[in-house]
Amino acid sequence: MKTSLSACSMLAMLLTVPTHGQSVRPSTELEEVVITATPLRKNAFETAQPVSVLSGDALVTRRESSLGETLADQPGVSASAFGPIASRPIIRGQGGLRVQTYQDGADTLDVAALSDDHAVGLEPMLADRIEIVRGPAALLFGSAAAAGAVNVITPRLTLSRFESPLAGEVQVRGDTAANERGVAARVGGLAGDQLQFSADWHHFRADELRIPDGRLTNSNGETRGASGGFGWIGDRTSFAISLSDLRNDYGLPGDGHAHEGDDEQETDEHHGDVRLALEQRRLDFVGEQRIDGPFDTLRLRGARNDYAHVEIEGDSIGTTYAQDGRELRLSANRDESYTIGLQWRELDFDAEGGEAFLPASRTRHLGAYGFGEIRLGVVTVEAGVRLEQQEIAVAQNFDRGEYRDQALSGSLGARWRVRGPWEATLHVTSTGRHPTATELYAFGPHLAVQRFEIGDESLDIERGTTADLGLQYRTESGWSGQIGMFAAEYDQFIAAIPTGTIEDDLRVVRFTGIDARFEGLEFDWRHGSLIDTASGTLGVRLFGDYVRARDSSGNPLPQIPPKRLGLEFEYRSGPLRLGFETIVHDAQNDLAQGETRTAGFTEVNAEATYRLRLGTTDMLWFARGVNLLNEEMRRHASPLKDVAPLAARHLAFGLQLKF
Repeated sequence: MKTSLSACSMLAMLLTVPTHGQSVRPSTELEEVVITATPLRKNAFETAQPVSVLSGDALVTRRESSLGETLADQPGVSASAFGPIASRPIIRGQGGLRVQTYQDGADTLDVAALSDDHAVGLEPMLADRIEIVRGPAALLFGSAAAAGAVNVITPRLTLSRFESPLAGEVQVRGDTAANERGVAARVGGLAGDQLQFSADWHHFRADELRIPDGRLTNSNGETRGASGGFGWIGDRTSFAISLSDLRNDYGLPGDGHAHEGDDEQETDEHHGDVRLALEQRRLDFVGEQRIDGPFDTLRLRGARNDYAHVEIEGDSIGTTYAQDGRELRLSANRDESYTIGLQWRELDFDAEGGEAFLPASRTRHLGAYGFGEIRLGVVTVEAGVRLEQQEIAVAQNFDRGEYRDQALSGSLGARWRVRGPWEATLHVTSTGRHPTATELYAFGPHLAVQRFEIGDESLDIERGTTADLGLQYRTESGWSGQIGMFAAEYDQFIAAIPTGTIEDDLRVVRFTGIDARFEGLEFDWRHGSLIDTASGTLGVRLFGDYVRARDSSGNPLPQIPPKRLGLEFEYRSGPLRLGFETIVHDAQNDLAQGETRTAGFTEVNAEATYRLRLGTTDMLWFARGVNLLNEEMRRHASPLKDVAPLAARHLAFGLQLKF
């Protein structure tokens, strides 16, 4: 379906939103959720940094088999869509080595950022909430999060006391797109006055994905895992520790073939199908000490991840990736007013086999940061700085030099209470991003993205300056939401630039520093009870985003998502909630060299939830119809967008039990 949007039309629709509403309860959980991915752990309306969160029933009904697809319709976020399981978040048109994923505030320590065919090493079914930082998050997490960060919060590490001796949750879900079957269970409780325990288990299986003209071959997969841990909650000292194991086996739809016809047609044999078998064992620790003096809390967060995956071609192993990752962060905080911290991270990486385009390497980061805020009447000023040193040592038999350098990043922000419920925000960051081992030392065929990659060991620090201007409106009743505009200027933006040559039947790209500019807008505006009736309430939500990216010559950068505009209605009556959503995705005609046009489409979804309480058990039944128009939907940000469309019309359904 041909669609067309413009930034002007989005703004015009926003300007028609009324500023007064009826007296009702707040319509969004966003206001109450503390976001731990910000230096001072504020909620989304108490920081100048653009942040958002997906939690509660919205997370339950929108959860997908990958982190990228779970977040793909959030303002400012798209997904790499490298099949339904290997899909990473893309923030403001940037992904891969610039958007990092975290689990409970610590790096996932996997190799997902190296290639779009690598799945993130965590399970979305276990998430309690997902925090999204749109724009640089380098101050807290390091230069690897120079374009954004996603922090998945699970119940594995909690420093709050359980309210009952035993509590748990079971979630069962399925869908008709890939005959998905998933179950996750977790339990936690008290073992005395101060000791508490937790455990979880999950198993997920999906067949090949149904697309509008058949099935997407080699897109099936299976995930399973478990964790166990305990914690001590004292008056001044608290800590929690967790051990977890994750196994993920999934196919890559790289050959681009789909089975034509109906579901009963037998699967054709395809040669060259590649599967990935992932295994990881992870140790997580968090500790907190309440103290007296200039700081009131000390926090220690540690993680170690033993990660490996093999890429299986037919009956033989093609390439093996292994990484031993370790991270420690020590911070001292004062009354949510200022914080200082040290962060250390080390990654031991190795790859062997036919697609081992990277040498074995050891990457070490050491960062020191400080952040604080001060209230000056109606204006709150925020400021922070981070100094980070990175060292990369490569294998002894590799003939390129080692990397060692320091990068300085800083931020300055302000929140101004304009009038009543209106607040304006300005956030400016200057980020120094280190080049990665991939960008420095890659040399060889990278078959997942169908190119021959060549690194450049002379690459220097990538400098970026980002400005975010926002407007927020929040009341106890009526309309609430956020609208923001951003612009980012980069000096020596490291990009994979085609050389115009062919090697091993693949186009050759070289990682090169160029000047680039990104700009755009995002908004999310809602009213939870626009119309009150005797039988229930009707709410509305308007949301969308736009991003434009150019190099210094004015040429478009590749894989930039097109404009989107969404409209959602919801009806609530007691335990029943009904939702109807339409998202218009514009065509992407702004193409980089070698790209092909991506057609626009209209995504229509509907959902229903029903909450029932039986004794001490809370039950949430849910069903969500996706792509009801059965459109052929392709994400321009995906390397596989020409061969792997998104799912056809389908129904997702399930049950969440809490006791």
